[in-house]
Amino acid sequence: MTRRLPSLHALQIFEVAGRHLSFTKAADELCLTQGAVSRQIAQLEAALGYTLFHRQVRRVTLTAQGKALLPHIAQAFAQLAKGLDAADGVRNVVRLKAPTCISRWLMPLVMAFREDYPDIDVEVTTVREHGVNFDAEGFDLAVVFGNAPAREDELLLVREKLTPVCAPGLLTRIGKPLGATADLAAYPLLHPSRDRRDWHLWLAAARDDPHRADSGQLFDTLDMAVQAASQGIGIAIGDVTLVADDLASGALIAPFGLVQETGYRYALRYPARAELRSEAKLMWEWFRGKAR
Repeated sequence: MTRRLPSLHALQIFEVAGRHLSFTKAADELCLTQGAVSRQIAQLEAALGYTLFHRQVRRVTLTAQGKALLPHIAQAFAQLAKGLDAADGVRNVVRLKAPTCISRWLMPLVMAFREDYPDIDVEVTTVREHGVNFDAEGFDLAVVFGNAPAREDELLLVREKLTPVCAPGLLTRIGKPLGATADLAAYPLLHPSRDRRDWHLWLAAARDDPHRADSGQLFDTLDMAVQAASQGIGIAIGDVTLVADDLASGALIAPFGLVQETGYRYALRYPARAELRSEAKLMWEWFRGKAR
């Protein structure tokens, strides 16, 4: 059975008094009176059943039991101090990886999570790639993009739904209405990838020639292409969920009614072969609650 320990406060006073071999110096270090130190030592000795100090007129010395106990108490307090320092240095943090193209939609949600859990920091790393390798990368959670079958370790966030978007002023500057897809020939098209996949998919759904999208400005990410569209540079293909705020504010317009669901999706994934840390589990459950 675990032995019942005496007062931690009394043991601390004993350690300081034993180190100085002086109740007066111990009182000074601990901001106590000499009488308070003496009483605590006496109570500790009563609890232990033996004396720790020989009291002499102007000094104290350790008894045999005091000499045996002191190094262990000193080591225990030193170890406790190390533990407290280690705990102070630990951050409650979730490391989240996400594609750059979803960052504008994702960040308000991350900030809302931080409002609900202000003691948890979230480190968001945005990258061009759309996958994750938890075995090689130091992330707790990741937003992935693809059209593979749903997995148990994923939570659906956004289904990709594409439609052309542009700044309202672009139509005025070009001076040609966008009544049919053939009218796109008069406008610069903006592409978020070199394969021009998004425009090809949408034009095919509109029963137009996908090769109409074989020209135009290329960008590295969807976010960059949409940002260029908002500046009036041309017409980009936007995901209606990711640009919902821009459409609502009027910064962008969707000149065509056709919205094409591609079968691709953004999902939040966790490392299936590892136990989620408590902070990451809280974020996972928080997003799952939002998804409901």
